[in-house]
Amino acid sequence: MPYKHKLTRAVALIVIFLPVAYIFYWITQSGEISTYDYWNIISHFYSINGFSPHPTDWLVRANEHVVFIPAIIYAINMMATKGSNIGLSCITFLFACIQAIFLVALLPKKLLRSRFLFVSLIFCISVFCFTPAAAHNWMRGFSGVAWIGANLFVTAAIFCLSKLVRSQKILWAIISLFFAALGALTYSTALAVLPVLCTAVVLMRLPLRVVVLYFVAAIAIGGTYVLSYKTPYYHPPLSLSIRDLFAYIPTYLGAIFTLNIHTAFIIGVVGCAIAICCTGYWLTPQAKWVRTSWLPWLALQGYVLGTALMAAMSRSGFGLESATVSRYASLPSLFWLSWTVIVLTGLQKFRLNDNSYWQLLITLFAGLTILILSMYRVGTEAAQMIARTASLQPLVTLSVQLGVADTDIVQHVITPSPEQFLNLTTALKQHGFVPFHQPFHNSFCTVNPYLGSQVPKSPVLRTLPGFFDRLTQLTPDIAKVEGWVGDRNHRRLNCIAILNQDNIIRGFALTGFPRPDVAQSLGTSYAFSGWKGYVHLSPEDETLFAYTSANQKDWIRLQNVYKLNEPHSN
Repeated sequence: MPYKHKLTRAVALIVIFLPVAYIFYWITQSGEISTYDYWNIISHFYSINGFSPHPTDWLVRANEHVVFIPAIIYAINMMATKGSNIGLSCITFLFACIQAIFLVALLPKKLLRSRFLFVSLIFCISVFCFTPAAAHNWMRGFSGVAWIGANLFVTAAIFCLSKLVRSQKILWAIISLFFAALGALTYSTALAVLPVLCTAVVLMRLPLRVVVLYFVAAIAIGGTYVLSYKTPYYHPPLSLSIRDLFAYIPTYLGAIFTLNIHTAFIIGVVGCAIAICCTGYWLTPQAKWVRTSWLPWLALQGYVLGTALMAAMSRSGFGLESATVSRYASLPSLFWLSWTVIVLTGLQKFRLNDNSYWQLLITLFAGLTILILSMYRVGTEAAQMIARTASLQPLVTLSVQLGVADTDIVQHVITPSPEQFLNLTTALKQHGFVPFHQPFHNSFCTVNPYLGSQVPKSPVLRTLPGFFDRLTQLTPDIAKVEGWVGDRNHRRLNCIAILNQDNIIRGFALTGFPRPDVAQSLGTSYAFSGWKGYVHLSPEDETLFAYTSANQKDWIRLQNVYKLNEPHSN
């Protein structure tokens, strides 16, 4: 029997940690260069002179958000990991681990009496706390530190609120508000917890001094934010349309399970309806038995609904599609986790007999299983798209280390605002930060010799379907090269090497760029057959050849050559 118990525990631990490991895998695929439009935050406190000594430069506002704490974390990461995106994503991962510990501590004690329910709920915490639907947060560390960090501080504030209700010690109120303030300094989503905390202390009939403390703090924190708020010029005006809010909020909640707006809306409406019923029951005198145990989970739901309202007011002008974006997903996942805990607690109380209880429990878990599998499908698709883009980051490394400001590549791979990144490259190079932390030949194509070296043996005579389309001169000795390549055997093609007539490597390129024209002629498998790269030319170069490697051993040439002295050869 002891052996069986140990085996059961081992299996349970493996199952619980599988969602965590899955997210960590995708973090490793996210690339070294931090991505998206947070580079503007860096420029406030960092320049070629290093980090700013002026405190006001660290009080950064990005769009509507105050990001003081993320700015500090970004700087620490730059010093610790040279600014690696994976470093930021690991910090995000650590935040989620701490948040999961808080969530486990908030589980109702009654549910812990059943080993099956305990393991099931721990698994649900693992699944929803590390939801793959939030791939944007996990794989883009700039974003993750802000969004998951705010969620962590909010969860900590609600945890302290729970302790306050049980102990009646005002110290827990102070700590709770301290975490709420930290959350507000991390991302504006955390502001949604302030009215939730104030409502909770009133409904729980806490001492007047505690109620006053919460309201004063909430007014001070929220008022400071509101008085300094400005709608960014490139955002739509705030919407107060009831129709827009009603459509946006349920879609926001259901979008982690499906990208179909109508289905997401229906799922969200069902979830909201059950949550409202549970809240209504919690307010009745008959709910004394769950008054304390449901409080933190209802507070989490209130927080998520508050962020949904904020998003609906500020983003509904972009259309309902904006409610389905991956960066929001960590919030609806908390709503559905809380929903699960509350419903399970209710089933424990209202079971009429063991048969009906188990039938309802099996139905609940069957529905959750379907939703979780759908969530993983949505999240995996988002993660794959981000990973595909991240695989092209070495091309950015090559371009900036060659001194080329290629806004098209930077916009495609790094950020929709390429000037934010390119304006910092001089400073990043000066201090050896990513992408200047190591020479590009160490991170670009690991199976290739160095740029300017000679291939030790002649490439094989076989050719692959593919074409060297064009060469665009960027500087007197640097040029951009483009083309396409495919493999009928569906082998993974490594990067493209550009050789001259003497088999000297002049440049590199990467595949994975969209080529709809090629796909239309040769099939959908060629949809991302495009390649782009850069070459460092020399006066003795006459002809360039594009080679690729499918087995990391032999170089195989593309079908055509590019003659530099023939301007129409492309």
